[in-house]
Amino acid sequence: MSTRDWAGRLHLPTLAALVVVLAGWTLLSRRYGAYVLPAPGSIVTGFAEIVRSGEIWTHTAASLARIAVGFGLAVLLSLLMGLGAFASRTARGIVADVLAILNSTSVFVWIVISLIWFGLSNWAPIFTTFMITLPVVASNLVEGVAAVDRRLLEMGDVYRLSEYEKFTAIVIPSTLPYLVAGTKVGFGLALKVSVVAEIFGVTSGIGYVMNYSREILATQMVFVWALVMVLIMVATDKLLFDTLNRRLARWR
Repeated sequence: MSTRDWAGRLHLPTLAALVVVLAGWTLLSRRYGAYVLPAPGSIVTGFAEIVRSGEIWTHTAASLARIAVGFGLAVLLSLLMGLGAFASRTARGIVADVLAILNSTSVFVWIVISLIWFGLSNWAPIFTTFMITLPVVASNLVEGVAAVDRRLLEMGDVYRLSEYEKFTAIVIPSTLPYLVAGTKVGFGLALKVSVVAEIFGVTSGIGYVMNYSREILATQMVFVWALVMVLIMVATDKLLFDTLNRRLARWR
């Protein structure tokens, strides 16, 4: 194996870039102080503290529970919308128009509306997560339905397959990659949106604790919880979505 191959496997270019970033970060921290930019070492120390105290599990679990409800409902409704788009051309047009409207609506609008409707409760971040991730997942799924090879469906008619058989043997395998891609992007968006929405009105979760840290001038902990978000996203990508993609490739 060549030196270039070894460097690629060990991610040496990325590690070298990381060293440069950390060195620059350390210099800027010394220049502007810990309130503006905490040193990398203090963030590692803070992360170890929340792991040792168990605080990381409490707030992470609270955020993930809200995401699971809001994002789960969005995926469920997306499946129904995709099914409707497959069954009827009229329904496909309606779904496309609805998604265009939802895609053009700002996160801030849904946060304000959620506070008006649900007040200072868990349903505010859940509703916001649902409304923001729904068009992302549904758009991918509807695109997958539109991309189903019509010649395969016609072949199913020739072999006298029932609608159920055509759906399970042709439509589902064709649209699953779009669903997985949509849920991958949607989950990342759900995490970001839910954390923003948690700033308003809840007393647990990553967004809440980041905002509380800002209020007490603990900038170090803001960075620590930002690191927690990054780790959640990386772990989800590698352990869940990459595994799904590999199994999907083998299944197809």
